[in-house]
Amino acid sequence: MPAVSFYLKKDVLEAVRAKASSKDIPVSRIISRAVEEYLKTDEMADARKRVMAHIRKTVNPADWEKTHRERTAADADRH
Repeated sequence: MPAVSFYLKKDVLEAVRAKASSKDIPVSRIISRAVEEYLKTDEMADARKRVMAHIRKTVNPADWEKTHRERTAADADRH
């Protein structure tokens, strides 16, 4: 795995080191996981946008109101 150098604020680095020490894992693993999760978040946001665009193209807005009323009624029955 290639190495990368970057800077962290002192308090962030201290927090990462403390977490690494408490979990008995390397600091680099915490940072790698954080970057991976950040990238997944972007991918998920893009996927969500595509899904919503598809829904907006295919669903009649009047159906949304009906669905909302049904969901609201169903939620009220749960209490």
